Amino acid sequence: MAESSLRTLCIAYKKINSNDDLEFKDEKGVFAVEKTGLTLLCIAGVRDIPRKEVPDAIAKCHKAGITVRMVTGDNLITATAIAKDVGILKEGDGSLVMEGADFIKLIGGVVCKKCRTASCDCARDLKEAEANKKELRVDTIENA
Repeated sequence: MAESSLRTLCIAYKKINSNDDLEFKDEKGVFAVEKTGLTLLCIAGVRDIPRKEVPDAIAKCHKAGITVRMVTGDNLITATAIAKDVGILKEGDGSLVMEGADFIKLIGGVVCKKCRTASCDCARDLKEAEANKKELRVDTIENA
C-alpha cells in the first residue's frame, strides 16, 4: 500500500474492562491498554490525491533550475511514492529520501537560538511567554 502512495490505517477493537488503567501513558503517549489484546478488523489504504496543478508546478520549478524538496510526516515508502507521483523524485532517486531523525543529525540538531541548547526553560508559545514572563523560544539549526 505504501508503495502505491497509500497511508495505512489499522482498524481494530478491544473490550475495555473497568479495572484497565486509562490514565497512564508511556513515553510516546500510548496507553498500556492500547498495546495488547486488540482484534484486527482490517487494514485500509487512504490516499490524499495531490492537487492537479502540483505536478505541473514542480515541472516548472525543475525547468527553472529550482530543486524541489518535500517535508512530510509520512513513512519513507509512502513519501517516496508521493514524491514520484508528483514529479519531485524520478525512479532510482530513493537515496534522496530521509527520515526526520537522520535530517536532524545531518544539520547538527535543533537548539534554542538564545540558550544554544536542545532543551531550555524558554517559553514554547507566545501565550506561555506572556503568562510566565519568559522569553519566547526560537529554534535554529545547531551548526548555523
